[in-house]
Amino acid sequence: MRRPRLALFGCSVRLAGPALLGLACVLGGCAAPRGSGTHVVSLAGASVPVELVESWLDRAREPRFVTQRVQFFLSRHGFERLRDGACTLACTDRPISDAERRDFPTPPIGRRVGFYGYALYVHPSNRVDSIFLGDIRNVFSRKVTNWKELGGDDAPIRLVGPRKSTRGGGVLAQEAGIFINDAPWEVCQTNAQIVAAVAADATALGFAEVGFDRDARYLGIHLRRSGPPSFPSLEEIEACRYPLAQVIHVYCNDPPSPAAAAAIEYLSSDGARRLMESAGVWPIPQERGMAHGGP
Repeated sequence: MRRPRLALFGCSVRLAGPALLGLACVLGGCAAPRGSGTHVVSLAGASVPVELVESWLDRAREPRFVTQRVQFFLSRHGFERLRDGACTLACTDRPISDAERRDFPTPPIGRRVGFYGYALYVHPSNRVDSIFLGDIRNVFSRKVTNWKELGGDDAPIRLVGPRKSTRGGGVLAQEAGIFINDAPWEVCQTNAQIVAAVAADATALGFAEVGFDRDARYLGIHLRRSGPPSFPSLEEIEACRYPLAQVIHVYCNDPPSPAAAAAIEYLSSDGARRLMESAGVWPIPQERGMAHGGP
């Protein structure tokens, strides 16, 4: 069950831990009482990273966190609020740019905590090895309906994907340019069901989270028609060369506040990694987590 949200002093606040203690922290000027083990963490940045980081901090048991959303829409909003001292953590889906770093008196500390990604799945016998990024929209909006238009056999393309209301469905709808109409693909309830449908049908094309390639294979994606295809490997995703994956970054000011230090330390813990995995996010090991300005 989701914890209740309160709107206090223009902030969106989620209570984590004992409700009365968290409420006292907020009403007391957004400062945790000494010795309580509770930290108030304000978040700004891109929508999905903010929501995910918030959910992980909310469910932490030790230490406990009271989270506030300051602004969440684009990554640049996170960097701007962090620069201005208006948030504890900037949660972003990209690294900080050199121009953004120069706006800070001291470069912020950055960590990559995990990534979520999706893949196109095809039957092992399908002759098509890869697809141009721009053709994903044409295929899933049903402008391209036959495999021969992609260099494959003369057979109709059967599309299989998630519900639009899910995170994956939202990503696919954006890629396909479909925001109002119903999904033009067959809807399955789980990633496993999507890939199972592909594994049973040589004409199927599925869209699901990465990591389900035991009975079906990944379809490569060309960022440029003449360039090499990119596949959802750890190296390609961490290098931001695979277009259907996002790496979640968290940044704090240097030196970090006690709340920022506690939050970043918790996001590297075993408990946080389990929460990430349950949310379909692949944790990035701490030794590979350095981002621009990171330790």
